[in-house]
Amino acid sequence: MTSSIVKRVVICGGGTSGHVLPAVAIAEMLEDEGLNPRDIHFIGTQRGIDENILSQTLYPFTLLNVIGAKHQLTPRAVLHNVRMLLLMRQATRDACNVMRDFAPHVVVSVGGYGSLAPMQAAQKMGIPTVVVSYDSQPGLATKRQARNANVVTKSHPHSPLSNAVLVGAPIRRHLRLAGKNEMNSSVKDAARVALGIPLNKFVVVVMGGSLGSALLNDVTAQLQVSEQLKSVFWYHIAGNRYLENEMQPKMPNCIQVGYETRIQEVYQAADLVVSRAGASTIGEISTLGVASILVPWAGAADNHQEQNARLLSEVGAAVLITEEGFTAQKAEEVIFELVQRPEKLAELRKNAYLAGELNRRAELGSLIATVARASE
Repeated sequence: MTSSIVKRVVICGGGTSGHVLPAVAIAEMLEDEGLNPRDIHFIGTQRGIDENILSQTLYPFTLLNVIGAKHQLTPRAVLHNVRMLLLMRQATRDACNVMRDFAPHVVVSVGGYGSLAPMQAAQKMGIPTVVVSYDSQPGLATKRQARNANVVTKSHPHSPLSNAVLVGAPIRRHLRLAGKNEMNSSVKDAARVALGIPLNKFVVVVMGGSLGSALLNDVTAQLQVSEQLKSVFWYHIAGNRYLENEMQPKMPNCIQVGYETRIQEVYQAADLVVSRAGASTIGEISTLGVASILVPWAGAADNHQEQNARLLSEVGAAVLITEEGFTAQKAEEVIFELVQRPEKLAELRKNAYLAGELNRRAELGSLIATVARASE
């Protein structure tokens, strides 16, 4: 644990759980370094999932009225971007006011459009900055901010950010601690009891990110009636918008939820996870050592989800299936093989766990604390 000299940190970014949850993980690392939760201030967005997540923590937060840019040249997109710039100017002024009142030693960005105004404010006011990149391909905001940041970190050795320090992904404390403990049958059984899952089944967890995935939902609905996979029990995190639209029928061999906060129990209960390949998911399944089939979202910027997935698939830590190839027939074939070959499933788990070693060390918190101490 570092000295209590480090007093105040702002963490900015947001809009999706893929930004907010890593931000919360960083805050927990800073707590482990000796910071008081009240001395960690979040600046996020009014339009995302930020408030839902942050209101369940002890951290103070400010939500800015910002929107992301559209990258088309249509009249509607041009008007949207003009509005975006006007909102950004006001948001930067609002962020400056937060910085003056809070007086942080360092501002940490987790990327996304929600980080732009606070980082501009920090640079105007001469406050040291740290940019945290946890995708294999950093987004536009991260690339831009990395040019002038005091410190840049990356989660993957193949990141194109040449000035970045390799420290692993920001993973929430309870998942890091769970990853350090042995995953045995009693842990798995306890997780299944907590989630209402039968103890004696092969459990496949399907999750399509915080918003859900129509493709994963449609394929899962077909797999649930597969005769070949009748021994499988499905825990399906479908996304609230799909449950509300009643797109997915209820099946006796499946528990279906819109959104799940008990993610540690979900991973511990699973024999296999079928998921998109966002950076947070990649970091979590490797930290805990979970066998997975990864279906990268083809619409991700710079195809970064496929590159995320390849980080695991190329070391035998996951099975990668592209969107184009992810049919019910292909998924049935791969899942059935893993049900029938427990040794292959065990190999995926072992390799995933090895890939998550850097995440479990949680070196990011001490690095941010070092930057903050140097600013005094």
